[in-house]
Amino acid sequence: MKEKKPFIIDILAGAVLICAGIFVGADYYSTILFSMGIGLIAASAVQIVRIAYWQNPRRYMEYEAKKKEEHINSVDERKQYLRMKAGHITYQIMALSLLILSFILALIRAEEWIIAMIFLLFVVQWLVGIIVFHMLEKRM
Repeated sequence: MKEKKPFIIDILAGAVLICAGIFVGADYYSTILFSMGIGLIAASAVQIVRIAYWQNPRRYMEYEAKKKEEHINSVDERKQYLRMKAGHITYQIMALSLLILSFILALIRAEEWIIAMIFLLFVVQWLVGIIVFHMLEKRM
């Protein structure tokens, strides 16, 4: 039950969003709230089913082996290095993609606020990368 509690809370929050979506007068915002509620309930229900599946006594040995494998993977230095390297490469690809996208939007004369929003996403990503780097540098 301890593992399922956050998902039960999410299901209740999803029900609240669905009720809010039904009772809000505007069509656009009510649809957004309703859809968010459905999505939250569906995702949480899937997680509860997954937990129930793996906690079944018939799958206990397989579940324990899976948990042990996940623990080994989480503390394995090679896997940690690969995750960090993948994150770094992804960060570089996204930064370049945002810059290229803002340039292409400028060339096709998209609205200024769209170009500014894409460029600001690049700036925010760059700043967050620097902040996280310095935080990790101080911690290690």
